Amino acid sequence: MARGPYEQVLETLEDLDARLAGLEVGYNETNATAAEDLVAQLGQFFESDPDDFVALREAVDRLVENEDSTHAATAKEHADALRDRVEAQIEE
Repeated sequence: MARGPYEQVLETLEDLDARLAGLEVGYNETNATAAEDLVAQLGQFFESDPDDFVALREAVDRLVENEDSTHAATAKEHADALRDRVEAQIEE
C-alpha cells in the first residue's frame, strides 16, 4: 500500500526528531546536515509556511550556522507542534 502525504510527513518528522534528539546531546555535523535536509523535505508539504515551520527552519539554520546544539531543543518543540497539526488533520 502506498504511503499518503500525511504518513510521509509524519515519517520525516520522526526522522527529524531523532536527529534533533542527537543534536541535543551535542553538535554533530552528520545529524545537523540530515536535519537541514529533512526540513527542506518538509518545506514541500508546508508550502504555506505556517509559523511553526518557519520557526523550525530558523532554529535548524541557527543550529547549523553556529554549530550550536542549544538550538536543537527549540527546533524540536516546533517539529512536535507540526507533528501535532498533521496528526489532527489525519483525525479529521
